[in-house]
Formats: sequence, C-alpha cells, structure tokens
Amino acid sequence: MSIQRIHTGWNQKNKSRQLGQIAGAVAVNIWKISQKTLLSLENEGFETSTWEDRFNVLEEVSCFLIYVSSNELMNLPDDKKHTYITDIAIKISDTIISNKQELKIESVDQTIPFIDKLNSRLSEYGEFPYDIEPSYKTKIILGNHLMNVMGDLDNNWIRMYVVDSEIPKMIPPLKMAIKSLIKE
Repeated sequence: MSIQRIHTGWNQKNKSRQLGQIAGAVAVNIWKISQKTLLSLENEGFETSTWEDRFNVLEEVSCFLIYVSSNELMNLPDDKKHTYITDIAIKISDTIISNKQELKIESVDQTIPFIDKLNSRLSEYGEFPYDIEPSYKTKIILGNHLMNVMGDLDNNWIRMYVVDSEIPKMIPPLKMAIKSLIKE
C-alpha cells in the first residue's frame, strides 16, 4: 500500500470524461488520502496492532471522504450523484478486497460489508449540515468511529486528535482533486 501523489488532472486534457471515470479517479484519491491518514495516526503513536485494525481505519476514513465528496457535488442531479457515489464505493470496496487478498487476511468478504458500512455512515453523517465543509458534529462522529477501532490505549485522545489534526489535512486535497477533475 504505497502512498503516491494526489491525481488532480487528466493526461488528455481535451477528452470528455464520463462520470464513472471521474468517480474512479476520485476513489483512487480517497484511498490515497485514507492511507496517508492511517500512516499519520500510526506515526503519532496511535495503536493499530493488526491488518484488520488498519483496514477498519482505512474504511472509516474512506466513508467520511466519500461523504465529503458527495457533498462537494451539490449541483449534480440526484440520479447522477447516486451513480457517482456508487462507482466510488465499488472501486474502494474492490481495492479493500484486493489488498486483503494480497495480505492473505482471512476475513475477506465480498463487496457487501464495506457498502453496508458506507450506507450506515452516510446516513449518520447526513443528519448534520454540510456548508463549506462537514459540521463539527460530523467530524466528531468520524472520531468516535476511529476511537472504536483503535486500541484501548488511544481511546482518550483519538477523537479530538482526528478532529483537530487529521481532518483539516484530509479535506483540502480531496476538494482540490474533485474541483480539478470535474473542471477539465
């Protein structure tokens, strides 16, 4: 799982893009930002003792970033927005399954577990307003979910660390990627 630069443009600038292609590029960026967040949490000393713990963190961060991504496209009609979110979710789910198979993690299920988690998280996050960025309460929800999947040692600090330090680093590169991928 290497971390690479964020994809913010297309090689063939004048070629028109389908929504599915844009969703695929956004999904790759979401996965990269999720990986970077996991690495940052581990570098700060927060405990993830197993690959399953790491994937749980990656999934939670990915769900949050999909929520942000869906709200950044407010002008999109509902049917296209639904297709966009679905395409991102399937791409990330496939990435999770592929990585788990590569690491020989026993509990490799089909696409459904991540999709179910995403639907649950989108429902939770959707209860709060989204103006320029997610509301503070939405950020706290992500912190709570990460608190539940991280080690017991970190439970006292993880929520506020994520809200104060990690979320501000996650959102700008995602917004930049979405804006530039959609614009071109």
